[in-house]
Amino acid sequence: MKTFSRFPRSHRILFATVISGLLVPCLGFGCFGLLASQEPGSGRVPFTIGYLIFDLLLIGSICLIWWSALRTYGTDCFGMCDRCGYDLRALTSGGPCPECGRALPPVRNS
Repeated sequence: MKTFSRFPRSHRILFATVISGLLVPCLGFGCFGLLASQEPGSGRVPFTIGYLIFDLLLIGSICLIWWSALRTYGTDCFGMCDRCGYDLRALTSGGPCPECGRALPPVRNS
């Protein structure tokens, strides 16, 4: 999950939205299959269990994707120290972080 955290939060939310949009129809087909497997007849129990497992895995994966997309990593915002998360936006010059003493990269003026 550390590699997913290097993207900005807006990109992670966009990724989660796209993946959820692709997985929700699969979840709908799984729910339809689950309802269809409830018809009376013999030999339907394995299908019911299979559809339940399929639906639970899809719901779990959607929840995991959204949890990792919305999770804040402490240093997710621009102007925060990578080590301690101290707000560095008020600093006008480079130098070390006032909180932990970590050497900061030089500020680029654009």
